Amino acid sequence: MHTELNTKMVHSERDIERIESAIDEAIVVADELIRIAGEENQRLESGRPTSLDDLLVRKQKLASEFDAFFKRFKAEREVFLYASEDKFNNLQDRIQILAQSFMENASQLNRAMSANERRINAIMRAIRDNQDASALPSYGAAGQSASSIPQAASLKGGRKV
Repeated sequence: MHTELNTKMVHSERDIERIESAIDEAIVVADELIRIAGEENQRLESGRPTSLDDLLVRKQKLASEFDAFFKRFKAEREVFLYASEDKFNNLQDRIQILAQSFMENASQLNRAMSANERRINAIMRAIRDNQDASALPSYGAAGQSASSIPQAASLKGGRKV
């Protein structure tokens, strides 16, 4: 989203086209963010541990572009009044869909983190149980400790030289 806006004069068709182009770019970015959030949700819904690094890098870049658009919009609000009502309605629709996508995304992320925490706890419990079981002495058929290492023993007293 690199469209520059002329805040001093917004009377020409070209100026209005630039404004609407900036809104169109914001809509494209919102659509891509919606798509990425959907893909991320699908990966998370699978219930399997999965890497999201590729999506997160792209999502971060797009979110920063979207944020830049809204900062510019806030700073130059009067300029955007020249855009058509349809453009604003389309942008507003995308913003609502994006908000819903991100709420679903946050919910899926929370579920995935809880599932990972349960997996980690189960693994740690299994490790502790295994360590506890191996620490208990076990006895062989003759009653000797099976876990002890046999030591050489002599019935004769130690020799003195």
